[in-house]
Amino acid sequence: MWHLAPLIAWAVALALPLILLLLKLAGRRLRPLGQATMQAWAAQSGLAEQNLELLPVLKAFATDALEARRYREGAHRLAEAQLRQVRWQGAILPLVQIAGAGLVLALLGLAGRQILAGQLQVGGLVSVFLYGLVLVNPLSQLASVYGQAQTARGAAQRLLEVMRTAPEADVGDVDAIPKGGDLVFDRVAFAYPGRPPLFTDVSLRIRAGETLAITGPNGAGKSTLAHLLLRLHEPQRGQIRIGGIPLARFRLSALRGGIGLVSQQVLLWHASIRDNIAYGRADADQAAIERAARAARAHDFIQALPQGYDTVIGDQGVRLSGGQRQRIALARALLKDPPILILDEATAMFDPAGEAEFIAECHAVLRERTVLLITHRPASLALADRVIRLVDGRWEKIGDAHHDHAESD
Repeated sequence: MWHLAPLIAWAVALALPLILLLLKLAGRRLRPLGQATMQAWAAQSGLAEQNLELLPVLKAFATDALEARRYREGAHRLAEAQLRQVRWQGAILPLVQIAGAGLVLALLGLAGRQILAGQLQVGGLVSVFLYGLVLVNPLSQLASVYGQAQTARGAAQRLLEVMRTAPEADVGDVDAIPKGGDLVFDRVAFAYPGRPPLFTDVSLRIRAGETLAITGPNGAGKSTLAHLLLRLHEPQRGQIRIGGIPLARFRLSALRGGIGLVSQQVLLWHASIRDNIAYGRADADQAAIERAARAARAHDFIQALPQGYDTVIGDQGVRLSGGQRQRIALARALLKDPPILILDEATAMFDPAGEAEFIAECHAVLRERTVLLITHRPASLALADRVIRLVDGRWEKIGDAHHDHAESD
């Protein structure tokens, strides 16, 4: 084009940045629209998943119509967000084509003057415009790709936020929890973000091999102690030590690998009972799995199932009762054979007979490890060597298990 018509080539070179600027302005609008669409998708998917999980509750409270209306409203918001995005994305290509057509008309006027002045031949004009088409077609395709890229960039914003989050650092110079070491909370202070302090000065020593029962009202921080021990949270002040070694010196994998947890909320996989029990120890044989199941009072009901240990229990163990799910989780923790065991309301869904059997059989199993027994159930206190109460972030009372058990009764 420069060789055939330098003036027209200059005009095209000056016009191209204007077209790219037009693309940039449209892209700025597309990015937030893409982000809004993905947020609407996330909200709608989350609502659907929540309603499916809580379906028995919805039916029990007769809120089917209410939740159906909420879902319809969310679907309308999602559709509107998608329509706004598609309209803008679909407008980019016509905008570029209109700008290109305007450029062509301007160049025709310029070329006409040059032809009249004898500075350009008709054949040269045709050649220039053919070269122009070679240039404009990729620009049109670029406009479409640019619109899709800006939409994707907005949609990926949530993913990028997660990707920028720093992962937990599995660093430390200690690769195993020492057996026979005391567990010490030394002047620990902790507060959740934006909330008053839960602990201000908690100090506690749990002897190796001791079963310590922790009771207290809801919200006193009993489960938070377990989370601090697992380093799911970090104290704002103070230190937690195992065998005299601060938790920060343990590798995270070693620390958590040496602590067994049975939490209030039982989390199970959509897999067989065998796979769920052996989750922490993939190399465990059938005999070890059955020993753990017997200790957790789960073996008998597992054997009564049509496929025994091969029974698939569904998402979150939906095909089992609450007590059965809790026993599977307990068996999983016992199979791990950790030096420290945290039982956070581990017998909450046991019937009295099952709880009594579990207590009778678990004395020997628990005696081999340090146990934090978080419970409200008086019968479970029979497992403890010592009982403490946590109230308002401090130990209100310390006594032996038999004294506290009798007083609770």
